Amino acid sequence: MNAPVQGRHKDRNFFEKTVMLDGSSFTGCAFARCTMIYSGGEIPSLSGCRFDECAWQFGGEAANTIAFLSGMYRGGFDRMIESTFHEIRRGAMVSQDQGTAPESDASAGTARFLKPLRIFRVPKQEQNP
Repeated sequence: MNAPVQGRHKDRNFFEKTVMLDGSSFTGCAFARCTMIYSGGEIPSLSGCRFDECAWQFGGEAANTIAFLSGMYRGGFDRMIESTFHEIRRGAMVSQDQGTAPESDASAGTARFLKPLRIFRVPKQEQNP
């Protein structure tokens, strides 16, 4: 089995690789039939990359966060989760500093997003008819 890809890479092509995204940086890379894994660690940088037939997986803390949000959605906080996804679609405004952030009002179904956080940019894929 090949070792997972991780670290800093520029202008490289990856085929059928396991790519550990946590803390990694990829610029101008192409990924084909790769498994992309994010486990909730340091936010990766993906700039100008292309993804063809890649699978995306979430492990560790990232998987825990998704499970938590899913449970909240099923547990009556669907408005808050939908609001959170709406903010993500708009550019993900989140609080970086817990000490200065106002508390969210979960009972009202709102989440507070304060500071812009740009995770990564991926160019839009062309759709084949």
